Amino acid sequence: MSNNETRLSHEKKSENGERGFTLVEAVIAIFIMTIGLIGTAAAITYALEFSAISRNVTKAKLVVVASIEEIESLRNSRRLDFKQFANAGAVDNTDSPNQFLGFADRFLEVSNLPGADGVNGTPDDISVNPGADGIYGTDDDPIDAARIRQGYQRKIEITNLSATLKKIVVRVRYSSSAGKLGEIVGVSYLNDETRVTR
Repeated sequence: MSNNETRLSHEKKSENGERGFTLVEAVIAIFIMTIGLIGTAAAITYALEFSAISRNVTKAKLVVVASIEEIESLRNSRRLDFKQFANAGAVDNTDSPNQFLGFADRFLEVSNLPGADGVNGTPDDISVNPGADGIYGTDDDPIDAARIRQGYQRKIEITNLSATLKKIVVRVRYSSSAGKLGEIVGVSYLNDETRVTR
């Protein structure tokens, strides 16, 4: 083969090698990449949404556990007598050193701090004062928005099972996806025997 033939052979090969992509090939490649990117974006969105829901569920569980532990602590420290553990309107304050109005029998916003009575889960938790009627938990109570833990509501239900045993049900509602509410329920039993820790 002569030099000219070799050169022509190389030129033909390089012309064929430098052709590039056709418009159809480029459109197909972009389409495939777009599908992949849409799938990735959907997966990231789902992961972020699931992460937020998971965080809210965890915080709701913590509110449930803290509420049950606080009730046990109130009993163990004898800050409240066993007969005082009841929902509002059913508390027996007879001969008790500390007067207590009871736990709310409806869902209330969860507060970062207890109210004037020093107990979480009661109607005075988010109120600045009892309002004109002098009763906490009514519509005339001025609300302190800084005390509210946004997105969480709690209800504590207390049922007398016997003279020495009560059932405590703590329900916490939390913000779920798309504005829906989820609910976590914790159940505990409280007896009349104070545990003393040393």
